[in-house]
Amino acid sequence: MTSSRYTFAVNICLFFSVLLLATSALVMPVLAKDVVILNQPDSVHDTRYEYSYKLMQLSLIHTEDDFGDWEITTSDYPMTSGRVLPELMTGELINVIAEAPKAQWSEKLIAIDVPLRKGVQGFRVFIIKQQNQSLFSDINTFEQFKLIPTGSGMFWSTRFAMEKAGMDVVIGSSYDGLFHMLDKERFISFGRGINEAYDEVETYGKIYPDLIVEKNTLLHIPLVTLFYVSPAYPQLANRIKVGLQRIKDNGLFDEAFHQEHCQFLVKSQLSHRQVFTIDNELISKQDHKEMLKNKEVISPKTNFDEICLTYIEE
Repeated sequence: MTSSRYTFAVNICLFFSVLLLATSALVMPVLAKDVVILNQPDSVHDTRYEYSYKLMQLSLIHTEDDFGDWEITTSDYPMTSGRVLPELMTGELINVIAEAPKAQWSEKLIAIDVPLRKGVQGFRVFIIKQQNQSLFSDINTFEQFKLIPTGSGMFWSTRFAMEKAGMDVVIGSSYDGLFHMLDKERFISFGRGINEAYDEVETYGKIYPDLIVEKNTLLHIPLVTLFYVSPAYPQLANRIKVGLQRIKDNGLFDEAFHQEHCQFLVKSQLSHRQVFTIDNELISKQDHKEMLKNKEVISPKTNFDEICLTYIEE
C-alpha cells in the first residue's frame, strides 16, 4: 500500500513537471534565426563589399544574446543595379545591401544611418594606363581635369555627381567591362575609391598589365556607404542598427576601419595630390558638415600618416 502511494505520488510529480515544461515552452519567446541575404558579387574579381559585410558579421555577433542566431547568405545570381531596389522592397531574393544613397532609397527602404567607410569611397583616385600619366602630371585646375574622359557604371551615384560637375563621363554596362573599356581607351581614366583602386589594379593588372593608379589628382565627392534593409524585415534592420552602435561603442568599428583602410590612406599620398571637390546632391553640404563634426566621416586633408602609424606597423 505504501509502495503504491509512493508510485502514485511520483507519477503525479512527473506529470506536473512535464506539464510545467510544456507550458513554459509555450510562453517563452523563441527567437527565429535572422537570415541576411546579400547580393552576389558581379564577378569573381569583385571584392568591393567584403569590408561592409565584415561589419555586418560583427554586428550580428554582438547582438546574439538578445536577438538570437543568424546566418549570412547571398542571392543565387548577381542582380543589376536597376533590379536591386525592387528586389529589396520585396525582400525575397535579397534583403540587405551596402550602398551609397540613391534617389528614393531612403523613402522605400530602411536606411541604417551609420557611414560604414567614413566617406573614403568618396576619395576618388583614377586608374589609368601607365602611358597616360603625362596627361595628368600638369593638371592644376578642375577645368583641365574635367576634360579627360572618365568611366563610370550606369547607376553609380558618382556618375551623376561627375556629370553635374561637367565632367566627360563614359558609361559602361558592367563592372568587368569597365576595365576592358579602359584598356581599349574608350575613356582615359576610371575613378575608384582609394579603398578599391589599389586592389583592383593588382587584380586586373594580371589581365591588363598597363594599369596603374594615377599619381597627381584626387576627386573628392561627399559620399557614404550605408546598409539598406528591406521594409519586409524591420526587426533585422533594428538588429543591424543596434549591432553597429555596439561595435562603435566598444571600439571594434574604428579598429576594423583603420585595419582595412590605413594602408590605402597612406599609400595614396593625399597631401601630395591636387584635390578637386564637387557636390553630391544626394548628400547636402550641411549634412556632410555635421558628419565631419561628429567624426562619422573623415576629410581628405587629415594627416593619415600620423593616425595610421600604429596600424601600418601592425
